[in-house]
Amino acid sequence: MKKIVLLCVKNYDAFACAVAEEMQKVAGGEFEVTSMTTAELHRLPLDVDLILFAPPRYRFLERLKITRPNAKIAMIEMKAYAEKDGAAILKFARELLES
Repeated sequence: MKKIVLLCVKNYDAFACAVAEEMQKVAGGEFEVTSMTTAELHRLPLDVDLILFAPPRYRFLERLKITRPNAKIAMIEMKAYAEKDGAAILKFARELLES
């Protein structure tokens, strides 16, 4: 099972959790989707397959490339994130993981 982590800031943690939950519902058993805050980066799993940034957390990109070089990293499109569109975000995740 592929692991996806949705990375957000502490202020938006409840929102990011809701987005991650919606993604998990849509994914069924295909993916394990969790959310974390930027303050929790030290807890980021070593075997994470995809790290999705909640807009605009891109400033952590270089740090993540160094600490998790095997993970794919991308920013979620703002509209899909704001609408908690788990299906659209998972479609984006699948495309990234297949590329």
